[in-house]
Amino acid sequence: MANWQDYLKLLRSLTKTLETLAQVEWDKNAAASAGNLAEVENCMKREQVLSLSLRGYDQKRDAMLSALNLKGVSLRNLVEHSPKEYRLETKDVAEKLRQQYELFQTASQAARNTLEVNLRAIERIQSAQAGDSVQAAEERKTRQTDFRA
Repeated sequence: MANWQDYLKLLRSLTKTLETLAQVEWDKNAAASAGNLAEVENCMKREQVLSLSLRGYDQKRDAMLSALNLKGVSLRNLVEHSPKEYRLETKDVAEKLRQQYELFQTASQAARNTLEVNLRAIERIQSAQAGDSVQAAEERKTRQTDFRA
């Protein structure tokens, strides 16, 4: 049976994981800005691993909320449902988790925007190169000399 301290411990672990994930997003943003595709790929792999751990946290959180008879209670309303002796601690843990989630969202959006901008630039370059190679091929065809005569 889950107790309140176990639940708060889970929320603290979740906060740390989100902090790590936010750092990965900032790293991915920096790598994308620098055009370091190998590092972008490395960040994406780390991101996948952390995303899987978030799913595990979500399942544990749901199970603990059920065990504590708090199914459906949002993080924002958690303090109201906490035992009186844990109210301040619950408020602190919930606030830190909300703040870290917001930081993660900001980092994730920045990385996404940087990747999209760089992808569009790469697509333009590839289109220009493809256009140049098509044009060059056409010019070669028209300038070929027929030596069969």
